[in-house]
Amino acid sequence: MTVLTITPTSWYIAGISPCVVFAILVLLVLVLIGFGFIARRSNANKPAGIKAPALAPGKHADAADGDDLVVVATALYLYLNSAHDEESGVITIKNTQPSNWHAVLNPRF
Repeated sequence: MTVLTITPTSWYIAGISPCVVFAILVLLVLVLIGFGFIARRSNANKPAGIKAPALAPGKHADAADGDDLVVVATALYLYLNSAHDEESGVITIKNTQPSNWHAVLNPRF
């Protein structure tokens, strides 16, 4: 029995496989280009009068109220203090009798 025999069928498989992969990649690129075209087209159809809501006079985008800062500080405090458990630092290993796990792997023991 010869495993590595070159037959016409093997040449067909070796030729068709890369062609299928290449065709799928080309199809994927075309689909992504189509999505980009649709997205640009839908953005062009939006009315020009729609804008993001403006901030109130005297407010900055990065300024936060006192209540917001209290909520964030409380959440951080609770998260950071509950993340660590108190451990004793003592490891206890109870070895009452030796195991024979190696006897299965090596019959000399």
